Amino acid sequence: MRFYCPQCWADFPEDVARCPRCELDIQGFMDEKSFREKLLIALNHPEQTARLRAVTLLGRLREERAVEPLISLLRRTRDVYMAVAVVQALRKFDRPDVRAVLRSMTAHPARMVREEAQRTVEALETEEKVQQ
Repeated sequence: MRFYCPQCWADFPEDVARCPRCELDIQGFMDEKSFREKLLIALNHPEQTARLRAVTLLGRLREERAVEPLISLLRRTRDVYMAVAVVQALRKFDRPDVRAVLRSMTAHPARMVREEAQRTVEALETEEKVQQ
């Protein structure tokens, strides 16, 4: 098992109270954070599965503070599966800025991302028509 510092993302083979690289009091830092704040931090986790879980949960929770970090992650990731997961999470936020980003993703180089973005944009537009 690997352990990571939630501030500098240094990894170490054992659980330690203080990060050997940045000297963060890890337990104290994490005790001060809510579950949602920990998920926001995990968007930068070095392990892909931890990031994917955070993306999915932040979308399900409709955590507004996650919108900008999710958009940033979507724009910088080269991982197609991560991009699809972010598109699915952003689907939970019916906001003009999110819609604009999702529309731009319909031109993404990866077919999976393009198709997921297109389905998402169409679903949001359908919901908007129903609400009118």
